Amino acid sequence: MPLRLPRVECVGCRWTAEIDDLSPSCKRCGSAVLLANPTKRAVSRERLEKLPPGVWRYRDFLPEVASEEVVTLGEGATPLLHAQRLGEAIGLKHLLLKDESRNPTGSFLDRGATVLLTVARRRGVKECACVTTGNLGASLSAYCAKAGVKAHVYVSPRTDQGKLFQMLAYGAEIDGTSPSKSWQIDHTVLNVTAGNPYLLEGEKTTGFELVQELGWCAPDVVVVPVGTGGHLSMIWRSLVELRAEGIIEGSGCRLLGARIQEAPSGSSKKSGRASESRLPSFSELSESEPFFLEEAERSMVRSGGKEVATTAKEAMEATSLLARTEGIFAEPSSASVVASLAEAVRSGKVDKDEKVVCVITGAGLKDTRAVVRLARQTRTIALREGFATRSPTIGETKLAILRLLERRPRYGYELWLLLGAKRRIATASVYQHLAELEGMSIVRRRGPAVFKGRERMLYELTKKGDDFLEMMGKLEN
Repeated sequence: MPLRLPRVECVGCRWTAEIDDLSPSCKRCGSAVLLANPTKRAVSRERLEKLPPGVWRYRDFLPEVASEEVVTLGEGATPLLHAQRLGEAIGLKHLLLKDESRNPTGSFLDRGATVLLTVARRRGVKECACVTTGNLGASLSAYCAKAGVKAHVYVSPRTDQGKLFQMLAYGAEIDGTSPSKSWQIDHTVLNVTAGNPYLLEGEKTTGFELVQELGWCAPDVVVVPVGTGGHLSMIWRSLVELRAEGIIEGSGCRLLGARIQEAPSGSSKKSGRASESRLPSFSELSESEPFFLEEAERSMVRSGGKEVATTAKEAMEATSLLARTEGIFAEPSSASVVASLAEAVRSGKVDKDEKVVCVITGAGLKDTRAVVRLARQTRTIALREGFATRSPTIGETKLAILRLLERRPRYGYELWLLLGAKRRIATASVYQHLAELEGMSIVRRRGPAVFKGRERMLYELTKKGDDFLEMMGKLEN
């Protein structure tokens, strides 16, 4: 199939051009761009319903590729769930949840990664790189692994360990520092941001799916985290494209953007409880690079919707409410849609009889800090002393083991002797830690050898273990 140059349109100055670049930006103002390709054939409900579910069911609205070229992990086809208990809690009769946490790496970004890596592999890309605070790096690393493309991820100090270990497990090279300005990119190396237009093309399938799941009818309201502004903008674009093809009539759908903002000055001291200091900060939950905020604002205005602000504290409370009422554990940044919707109902922006869809964009287990904070808040489970101050994945003991192995391979018994000098630990616990580190592919067995007259197993770091310690050192500094 011959390559066809896509036409792009700037979201800022509206400059358009045909361009052969997988990571383009506007040549005039430097803003992000969107693909402006028309659909390739007449699309109907009947045609779409005959295709297998998932992102590529909507291939007529996506960049043109052959079926055998698609790089997929089974993304999309996420459930649209009735949320009766949550609806009752916030005063709505018809509330639904589009649960994007069911995607392969636990976030909506997998919808974009399948499109981007499919096009990238077809173009001969050998390496993808990105700077990330978490979900983008995890998703990109997984799809690079599937495509046989090298992934190089530059992580922020705010990157959560749950997402970091996803990247390591998928074989990504991790760096704790951002690339320098002199970092060169050729045609085989692709630098990816959350504003990549091919990534965004996949994200618009969220909108296609929820409309199809509702019998080709748009809901009255869709609530989406604002984030970079990209996902919200593309959901609106999906409604516009469906209307242009005659698949739906009108849109009749307002978009509400959930944005986490700083709490008012002094509000954190209002209750006087010490637990307030344990709440996530605004900077932890906010989006660092809002590429499409102006486009998202235009989308909300055109739909008749608006932005609804919430705080980090309210997002954490919504995380708990969503989990307790509907059995969905979301990241606080994702659960912010629940907090914003509750405020919209209270203020009269959403009527109790309207059909509302909340888009849950990411899984809570990817955010280990959220797990710890939620456990502290609920007080309904017994926590062992010290649990809440250590990482639930890599704690102090495991880190001490890794640092001992960094110097040279060692035996489990030797590790116990060295660790025992500073802490009380049973030999069985040392071997349990080693087994768990093996499961993470950070440590491996080098083989049995004789030590002090007995045959013992020798352990050493893997390449992932070396990368992890190097990254930890950079973040600590």
